[in-house]
Amino acid sequence: MNKLCQFMLGQHHDHNQRTIEQIWHLDDYWLQYEREYMYWLFPIDTPSQCHPEFPLACQVTRDYFISCRALRQAQLKSLIIMLDFYELHYTGDDIIPKVRFNQEKHSWLTKNDHNHRRITRIIRSLALLGQMEVSVLFQDAMLKAAIEYGDICDTTLNHWRNANRFE
Repeated sequence: MNKLCQFMLGQHHDHNQRTIEQIWHLDDYWLQYEREYMYWLFPIDTPSQCHPEFPLACQVTRDYFISCRALRQAQLKSLIIMLDFYELHYTGDDIIPKVRFNQEKHSWLTKNDHNHRRITRIIRSLALLGQMEVSVLFQDAMLKAAIEYGDICDTTLNHWRNANRFE
């Protein structure tokens, strides 16, 4: 099993010697301003331009996730933490807002916010790693909030719409 899967199962650390459980317990301030943890919680199939050394969702990793419920559950827990950060709630069959959104409090609803790339990454990672239904729920919730309450450019919205589509 590769180190990304071991990390997800709490058996390995990330590049900063943190376990997944340590990351799960960090506060919203940390989640907002630290960025590198996203590469570990939500790996995708393309390397980062800034951090090409970070793990990818290669075919081996994808196969592990598809066959291992514990890996999918760990990623789902990471998603629930990020949903809480975005003030959303996963009901088991839907993702709904916890509050009425506004751009002053929810920076991800404004133009050019760094969370837009995170949202794209989460949508894609969930889909790649065997959780397409949850990916679509998250995608739909973010698009609905962005269209109803946000000021987000069409390019970003299209990235979100296409993040879980594969050629």
